[in-house]
Amino acid sequence: MRGRILLVDDHPVVLAGLQALVLGLPELELIGQVTSASQALALVREQSPDIVTLDIGLPGMNGVALAERILEGAPEIRIVMLTHYEEASYVQKALRTGVRGYVLKASPTEKVVQAIRTVQSGGVYIDSELEEFRSDWMRKLVWEPGQAHASVPNGKLTGRELQVLRLAAVGHSNKEIAGRIGLGIKSVETYRYRACKKLLLRSRLDIIRYGASHGWILDV
Repeated sequence: MRGRILLVDDHPVVLAGLQALVLGLPELELIGQVTSASQALALVREQSPDIVTLDIGLPGMNGVALAERILEGAPEIRIVMLTHYEEASYVQKALRTGVRGYVLKASPTEKVVQAIRTVQSGGVYIDSELEEFRSDWMRKLVWEPGQAHASVPNGKLTGRELQVLRLAAVGHSNKEIAGRIGLGIKSVETYRYRACKKLLLRSRLDIIRYGASHGWILDV
């Protein structure tokens, strides 16, 4: 099934390049390209894309705020940030919001393709040019159920509940988590439900923000 993608950037030249790139990928269907946050929100409501690429510097609303608005209404959408901003603070804000990919505009088009394909398949992609941030972020995801971890909240979660919640916090679906840790999908759903109930987390964004605040995703 082809992924439906929306492109958002206020630079026509960038949009033209992205359009040419996407039209060359048979696994994607381009449903629109817009230059402002208001146009993006309207098209998201009308077309329900699977993937959205965003620039941070947009007229009227920055890309991180726009990502948050999009995900509040449609948390299943996978967002790739394509931007000039390489400071860690921007990457942190984007990932806390729920953005799944972060690529620098100066990077080769192959990285943009890789980012889109990675988030489409359920993963998280950070540009390799951000190596110091990327390495630190990935290091925080290495965890096994038997390991002690300082972020277990008052011992409320079991090891398996914590493992499932950590993977959910970085964007993995229940199916992806099941394949990653060797459990059935129903078991993953049960562990995730129990963890969320114990921590009073009611949405995907709640899980992401909780993970960020406990150092699972990045330094706060």
